[in-house]
Amino acid sequence: MSFPAILLLIYLISYLSFKLVTIIHELGHAIPGMMFTKAGATIYIGSYGNTSESSKLSYNNLTIYLSKNLFNWQGGLCILEKNNLTITQGIIQIIMGPLLPVILGAATFTFASLFNWHGSLKFVSVIFLGVTIFSMLQSLVPSAKQMVTTQGRRINNDGRQLLKLIRLRKIETIVNHAVQLYDEEDYEQAAEIFHREVLKDIKEPEYFKLATSAYLMSRQYQLAVEVSDEHQQLFILDADDLANAGLAHSFAGENDTAVEYYLQAIKICPEHKYALNNYAFTLKNMAQYEQAIDIFDKAIIHYPDFAYAYSNRGLSKIMLGDHDSGLADINYSFSLEPENAFALRNLGIYHLQTGNPAQALELFEKARSISPITYQIDEYILQAESAIK
Repeated sequence: MSFPAILLLIYLISYLSFKLVTIIHELGHAIPGMMFTKAGATIYIGSYGNTSESSKLSYNNLTIYLSKNLFNWQGGLCILEKNNLTITQGIIQIIMGPLLPVILGAATFTFASLFNWHGSLKFVSVIFLGVTIFSMLQSLVPSAKQMVTTQGRRINNDGRQLLKLIRLRKIETIVNHAVQLYDEEDYEQAAEIFHREVLKDIKEPEYFKLATSAYLMSRQYQLAVEVSDEHQQLFILDADDLANAGLAHSFAGENDTAVEYYLQAIKICPEHKYALNNYAFTLKNMAQYEQAIDIFDKAIIHYPDFAYAYSNRGLSKIMLGDHDSGLADINYSFSLEPENAFALRNLGIYHLQTGNPAQALELFEKARSISPITYQIDEYILQAESAIK
């Protein structure tokens, strides 16, 4: 065989080996993750979350999306259904991704040598082992470069995630306590710990996200803005971060700034559920009702079962005087989500504006009992009480 032919053969074997390593790598993340969490996992082979151009395979709790274009594979991604891993479990789950291909590569090479396989198979096993080692080193060296998922989320490589978990060990108790408080819906205390203690030692996107979310849930909107601003100074925000930053500014009454964030999120991910809906919600708050309805329409096309969009589109129509269509939207949102605080609030606003403050107050109070953080619910209760007096 000529030298160019040998080089071509090495290239082809290496190329196919890298594809196979991608599959094994993601399985290496998924299998221990599923074992630890006792829940399912979804892996994407050849993409960072693209489902439309992938073939779907399922086995028990494992779902695999395999990119149809083998020649355009771009890495892989593993998402666990539940992410309740301890730090030690997280370290194992991350390491097993790059390590499993090396284990299989070493085993293949060992069998080829011990059992005196055909020379061509030994040749393939050597190349495959080399590819697995190279891939492992590439994955485990921490990189500042982040991958962007199809949904607009930014994710770190295995090495950077591993480094973060190792650093987390020294404050593991504090982090676990904050996460527990968050899970128990004690958002005020969780936000304080994430912001003042965790982020003081480890400035990682994950904890900026949790701190921002906890401040939003505890209605501390200016602090949510503060954390989001610091997050943006240190990292490139993904679509979720931008949508949350927009929401923080919306609730803080800074609507123009909020709109800028929503538009950035939508630019990254045009179908982003919360960016679209909260953008329209903010336009409604700015009395731009027709434009808000247009955006709610787009959101409903993508998410036809999202009660929030219907209830707020309904209020926008009511504010334009189209009461029948507006009430129909609000009532439809109840059919999607009976315990819908925003729909109750918006129906209350309708009754308040049409001269029935007692009915409005009843609806407002019910909305607050379901979700105390419902936007401006306390103010509307005061308005209804004043109108009754």
